[in-house]
Amino acid sequence: MPRNALWILATIMLDGLAGLSGGLLSERWLLRHLAALTGFAAGAILSAVFLDILPESIRALQPVALTWSFGGFVTLAVIEWIIGYHHHHHHNHGRLASPSLPPSLLISDALHNVGDGAAVSAGFLISIKVGIVVAVAVIAHEVPQEVGDYAVLRASDWRRAPALLALAGVQLTAFAGAAGVMLAAEHIEHFTAIILSIAAGTFLYIGATDLLPEIHFGATRSSRVERMYGFLAGIALIAVVSLFTPSNMG
Repeated sequence: MPRNALWILATIMLDGLAGLSGGLLSERWLLRHLAALTGFAAGAILSAVFLDILPESIRALQPVALTWSFGGFVTLAVIEWIIGYHHHHHHNHGRLASPSLPPSLLISDALHNVGDGAAVSAGFLISIKVGIVVAVAVIAHEVPQEVGDYAVLRASDWRRAPALLALAGVQLTAFAGAAGVMLAAEHIEHFTAIILSIAAGTFLYIGATDLLPEIHFGATRSSRVERMYGFLAGIALIAVVSLFTPSNMG
């Protein structure tokens, strides 16, 4: 069994459960706390990039890691443009502007989950410490993203069961990303560090374009404050994990 494979498997399973949170948790609770969850995800994913993922990539690859990260950033931007879907801006007063949006959403989610699985796998193959940081960032982002996706499917007149089944199927693509990295890492030198560098770029794109702008918007001052508190909590969690997880784990 590949090194740290159990950590990778457990993380992807937790990520899958987080991906179904939109239908499994109380809709009232989710709506009440979605602003804070979005802020938390922004703080966690951005701090993971700058405190652990990017420094670890640079340590392994030197400055070329930044080139790979930039490539990941640009690639994700182009993919989202091609698909025509932007994760957090697809509502139109509870109705969809186009009936083609749900398939585009699910395709985008599948690609996104492949990347998440690859990032988790690369992180744990480098060290358990890096893997845990990546895992926290991925799972933190998954909740607000999938809550929004579930809402889109429901607004498209999808019933609860088919919506959850579709999202569950999409979550399985994370295993493909993880397995691909584990297999390729055995044959390609520095492959895990390259994947981690690319993940840093994609996480930066998600945090900076999808999540961070949400902190500045809200119907009330209390909503904006809640988002900022969530943002700071996400940063604090990653900082604690980074500081107190031993570097020699894994």
